[in-house]
Amino acid sequence: MAHLPEDREAGTESTASPGPRATTRIVQVLRILADHPQGATLTELADLSATPKTSLLALLRALTHAHYLTHNGGKYALGVEAFKLGAAIVAQRRFPEIARPVMERLALEAGETILIGQLASDRPSMVYVMSAESRNAIRFIAGIGERRELFSSSGGRVLLAAMSEAQQTEYFRTAELRAHTPATRTQKRELKALLKEVAETGVAATVEQSSADVVGFAAPIRDESGTVIAALVMGTPVSRGVPGMERFKTLIARGAAEVSALLGYAGPTTLTFSKQSG
Repeated sequence: MAHLPEDREAGTESTASPGPRATTRIVQVLRILADHPQGATLTELADLSATPKTSLLALLRALTHAHYLTHNGGKYALGVEAFKLGAAIVAQRRFPEIARPVMERLALEAGETILIGQLASDRPSMVYVMSAESRNAIRFIAGIGERRELFSSSGGRVLLAAMSEAQQTEYFRTAELRAHTPATRTQKRELKALLKEVAETGVAATVEQSSADVVGFAAPIRDESGTVIAALVMGTPVSRGVPGMERFKTLIARGAAEVSALLGYAGPTTLTFSKQSG
């Protein structure tokens, strides 16, 4: 009796349906083939997935029948349905929605309100586009669409620090550096020194700069190219923000790094901070 090759296609045979335990194997096979664009044989897939060939073959046939895989020249590769699935997943990874799970977890861990701020399109300022509120009775609250000045808010300073020297010069030439509280810093030389520190450390901290009794922390969110596209911001009352200064700096920096990684950024993250704030 002639024997079929071990990874020959089923042809006109009925396609076997994988059992419940095959669920994780499906994901595993797709992941392996995503890393092997040239394709892989049944033997190679069995070795890479640590799965018996007899169990794997039925799964591969089912996936091929459904067009999640192709089978040519003895090798399996990703098929059109797999690429459609990948495209659908990528389409869901939109910013800022992709950051929501990180923000909600960080809000619980820190016990403080977490927001995302981006540059406004009409004038040099920061606008909040997403928030995850603290559950504390006394907490920082900011509505979606609310603005903050770049020079006085923690998130604004992160966005300002990411600008080119020419852009910063133009900003300070035209911006109205108006004090919002008695503590607001409005001297250009002092602000430029603070921005340099933000650029070096990767985090900004402000104490009662935009609002009385509010401490702000922020770190840059970067896209795949490393470009700063937003700031992850934490707002706290002074009573918690000042004593927890170093802890909150670390938390916001790590949170921003996690969101950046979700967006494809793989560069370095700075987690060494100075004591300066304001």
